[in-house]
Amino acid sequence: MLLGVHIIVRNEEDMLPECLDSIRGIADELIVVDTGSTDGTVDIALRYGARVIKAEWEDNFSSARNLALEHARTIWVLVLDADERLRGDLQSLRQGLRKADSSAYRLRMEHLLDASNTGRSMTSEAVRLFRADRGYSYYGEIHEQLVRVRETEGGSIMMDVDGPLCAGTPHIAHIGYMPDVLRRKSKAERNLRVISRQLTKRPNDPFCLYNYGVTLCQLGNAEEAAAAFDKALVYTPLTAPYRPTLVRDYATALLALSRNGEAAELLRGETLRYPDYPDLYMLQGNSLSASGMLLEAKEAYETALEAGAKPHSYISENGAGSYLAQLRLASVLQRTGEADAALLAYEALLGAKPGWEEALSAWADYLQQLGVSDQEIRQKLSGFTGNEGAEPNKLMARVLSRIGANSMALPLWREALQSKSASAVDGPIAIKLTLSDIRGFADCLIGTGQYAEAASQIRAWLQAVHPYAEEEPSNETLQLGMDWALCRWNDGVQISREELAAVLGGGSVAREAEQLNGWLPAGQGPRNKIAKEQELAAAVRWLDTAVSRGMLRLAHRLAGGFYGLKPYFETLLYDHGYVDAAAEQMLDRFEKEGRLTGEQAFRLGELLYLKKLYNEGLSLFDSSVESDKSGVYAQRARLGAAAACLQLAIEALQPDEYSGTRNWDGSWSEPDRVKLQEALLRVEWMGWQTSWNGRQRRRVNGGTAEADFLMHDR
Repeated sequence: MLLGVHIIVRNEEDMLPECLDSIRGIADELIVVDTGSTDGTVDIALRYGARVIKAEWEDNFSSARNLALEHARTIWVLVLDADERLRGDLQSLRQGLRKADSSAYRLRMEHLLDASNTGRSMTSEAVRLFRADRGYSYYGEIHEQLVRVRETEGGSIMMDVDGPLCAGTPHIAHIGYMPDVLRRKSKAERNLRVISRQLTKRPNDPFCLYNYGVTLCQLGNAEEAAAAFDKALVYTPLTAPYRPTLVRDYATALLALSRNGEAAELLRGETLRYPDYPDLYMLQGNSLSASGMLLEAKEAYETALEAGAKPHSYISENGAGSYLAQLRLASVLQRTGEADAALLAYEALLGAKPGWEEALSAWADYLQQLGVSDQEIRQKLSGFTGNEGAEPNKLMARVLSRIGANSMALPLWREALQSKSASAVDGPIAIKLTLSDIRGFADCLIGTGQYAEAASQIRAWLQAVHPYAEEEPSNETLQLGMDWALCRWNDGVQISREELAAVLGGGSVAREAEQLNGWLPAGQGPRNKIAKEQELAAAVRWLDTAVSRGMLRLAHRLAGGFYGLKPYFETLLYDHGYVDAAAEQMLDRFEKEGRLTGEQAFRLGELLYLKKLYNEGLSLFDSSVESDKSGVYAQRARLGAAAACLQLAIEALQPDEYSGTRNWDGSWSEPDRVKLQEALLRVEWMGWQTSWNGRQRRRVNGGTAEADFLMHDR
């Protein structure tokens, strides 16, 4: 027999059928090693004609793999897992094995990382196809490696088995790294248990340390993962095949922790060692960009594109050497003020990858920054949204919603959603949508003042599609519950306890809403309350949501209901784009109390800086540093003060009018001015200024009529 397929399983009834379907017609023998399934896994394997071998699970993958090899009756073996699917021209795979000139082959693997429309994935290569009659075996309790034993005068040594990439299109699609699969199968917890036991025996084993770090990343513990990667790098030989990926994962963990300088320093040396690895250059660009070194980041992204144009065998994120690097490059060109180059980059990127939502959103946001009208933005984007049924309308609606173009996005939402709904036109659209779709449509309804309809639709969705009865509601689901309650209160409705329970269930959002329900509806006078720390934190979350939705009268009442909440109201107004109203509130407080917090002083200083009042802004930046010496706003204020000083110096070096002196030509200051302007750009690129999204930017630029009462009706 030519080819056998070997699979290890345990409680894989949801995954196994699709795996076995993918190998129909190519396997002469199917061996399934079951390590203790209690569901229908074994019955499924038997229905597909598998020879099932029972084995006790010993937290050792090599043991189970080698057991399957002992029972092999074929010349060749293909090793799969239940969460993998074989793709490509499989009959050519069999034909190629009949005249193979190698005893082992690597297969390309695609690891899907999420279910988003971008289809984020990693690619790698692994020896999965090899001859069963060459004495190969597996070694290692986890992340097992195929080895052959070689006898020497000094004894037996194990050598890794390698081979060329399998010719043609066959490859393996792996879904086991998708977050919902990891969570449902508890694979990361299992791996952590096995690797931790290995490390008690071999604490400085670099491969164990590396895999320990990977597992910690999967569990969301970036801090400990970075420490594990750092230690692994110390002990890993330069020739180790996994070392480039270790560097990549270490840099990724450092960036997740905002340790941008450390990541940049690591990659500065490692890109020299692996000059053809595009992922390292893209991560280098990310670290430099986050540190404000945009010219250097631009060069790194360009080098990533050059490296990505050449074939390589590194474990790599798809797009790291192409479209992802192109998007980051367009963002850098945008920040450095190279508008024409940035716009051309966005168009070229979407011409090659139409319908990519992240790129569409970035381009739309930049066009809105440049003052392009909503109608023109829609026209520019319309040629790059794809042509699959109603999806382009929904995609365009999402993109326009993100930049605050609510009036233009709302008809698109209605058209896209009604095309999928069997409900009456006037009834709630209770259909199965992604939470981002639900949020997008609700945001548009709220943004255009249609609070009653928004509340009705959200309630239908919460009850019919994403009920609060689920054990762990997502943050988006919780946010929708807050939006529903705020819409009701904004329309002056006091919600009954029964309705709160019916819509929000019995979780934290319902408890907080019940506490606020007594006095937030219109007509109720706020009753100032000295809140506990936990209550105050909850009130801040509700206040933040109300301000972000433009429900300022409701937010104003909320801010007056808890002692100590008003300063949060003032800073949230600023952060959500109501800069003039926030300034009025903060200055009024300063007049009454004679002091400002570090956060307030920074925001007022930034506002004055934006209005080109650099002297006054400098004074407030200095005040912020004094009030918040070691906090995040102190660092931002220091950079703001540096920028203000540079602006003042540039103004001072402006050539005066001709003074009548024969020898003076007005050009003496030009070299200094150029140096100062370059330094100013560097400071402004360091990310100290508030970043407003499209909706908030509209308010900054004058669209703040809802805030007029705060400034004029007091």
